[in-house]
Amino acid sequence: MRVARTTRAAVAISAAAALALTGCSRAGDSASGSTGKASGKKDATVIMSTLNNPFFVSVKNGAQAQATKLGIKLSVQNANNSDAAALNQATTAISKQTGVLIIDPVSTQSATSSVTQANAANIPVMAFDRRPAGGKLASFVGYDAVQAGRNAAKSLAEAVGDKGKVVEIQGLLGTNVAQDRSKGFNEEISKHKGIRVVAKQAADFDRAKALDVMTNVLQANGDIDGVYAANDEMAMGALSALKARNLAGKVKLVGNDGISDALAAVAAGEMHSTNAESPFALGQRFMTLAGDVLAGKQVAADEVLQGRLVTKAGVKEYAKYLTDIGDAADVPASLK
Repeated sequence: MRVARTTRAAVAISAAAALALTGCSRAGDSASGSTGKASGKKDATVIMSTLNNPFFVSVKNGAQAQATKLGIKLSVQNANNSDAAALNQATTAISKQTGVLIIDPVSTQSATSSVTQANAANIPVMAFDRRPAGGKLASFVGYDAVQAGRNAAKSLAEAVGDKGKVVEIQGLLGTNVAQDRSKGFNEEISKHKGIRVVAKQAADFDRAKALDVMTNVLQANGDIDGVYAANDEMAMGALSALKARNLAGKVKLVGNDGISDALAAVAAGEMHSTNAESPFALGQRFMTLAGDVLAGKQVAADEVLQGRLVTKAGVKEYAKYLTDIGDAADVPASLK
């Protein structure tokens, strides 16, 4: 990961032991930990990078469910993948003296202005999923993106029998998540000498873009054996392109996130696996921490959550886990 790990703390997310979600505290320029001062407020503002992606819709649902349990009034804003919109929404929330500002940066660099504004106004600011490049955070919460890439590479290598040609579809490269997932994937896949990455292209975590990318890749490389998509939205786009050539299930496809469509595709044998990182649980976790920040409790500066590789053999168990934490909405009908 990008910064040194200094302490470890167990992270409990309801009955999620089976998912092995763990947390740790790390030092970094953009994270300092809670100030330990109670504000007396019971409201929070979450600025989402987008709500056009099922992953982030589920994050929002998890956050809202947990906010209701904690008695926190939650305002959720959608930046629609616009840096300018995200900054304007943060400025408005700060001007209204929100109790805590929680951001998911559109891009890593652009979020610094929002963080520093909140710092200047003495409003605690948290981030999740994507890390701002600067400013001081009360806490950052996100899944281990490097390990996610490694998990995917191991799974893809196994699926193709440790030999053949594979493709990497990358996410939005202006974010640390996309960079780290690609880093982990390439670190691990390079250990498998019988596998060659024949194409590598970004599709910005977008399903439609991934469909176009995969279609073009297949025109130039019709004999590929596997595909890694850095998120499941892109995996779904890639799957559509594979289906158009009658290659679904034949070309091994591995994704990341564990969204409903991907779980259904894994169960149907159209995808080999997904590195499931419950967005609902992520939303629950950062809202729990937000409640602690509002109460003046000390929180870890940095919590890293671990996902779980889900194949056809384990997809029903993972679907049960989602139901158990209150996330039945993300369980496909075929697994209910």
